[in-house]
Amino acid sequence: MNAVLDASVFVAALSPTERHHAQARRLFERLPESTPYLVPTLFRVEVIAALSRRGESVELLDLVDAMMVGPRFHAVPLDSAVLDVALKVSRAARIRAYDAVYVAVAMQAEAPLCTLDREVRIRVEATFPGVVIWTEPE
Repeated sequence: MNAVLDASVFVAALSPTERHHAQARRLFERLPESTPYLVPTLFRVEVIAALSRRGESVELLDLVDAMMVGPRFHAVPLDSAVLDVALKVSRAARIRAYDAVYVAVAMQAEAPLCTLDREVRIRVEATFPGVVIWTEPE
């Protein structure tokens, strides 16, 4: 089984100073290493931008970037089908565009979404009860 991984979970899992580091790490490790996470193609940009804004070293950025193009992640193109679903999600659940894209990828793949964003969880579960959201490790 695949799951969709929110960029903020990966960033928190990588950053020991992050408030939700331990929870994010456990959530990230929920899938076996042999099972890739589904991520929108924008995931790489989001993760590198977040780490770069924090002043992380070029070496760390390069290492993380190499990880993201490896077998642990499967990038899902932001095609018109994903964007159409994301538009519907953002309107109905009243969530941010980036979050709506992750939900759309999860909906299309019929896969759980791994996120620590409480607002996303509450709004999506209320609007799209068929979407499974993982916020805690199993």
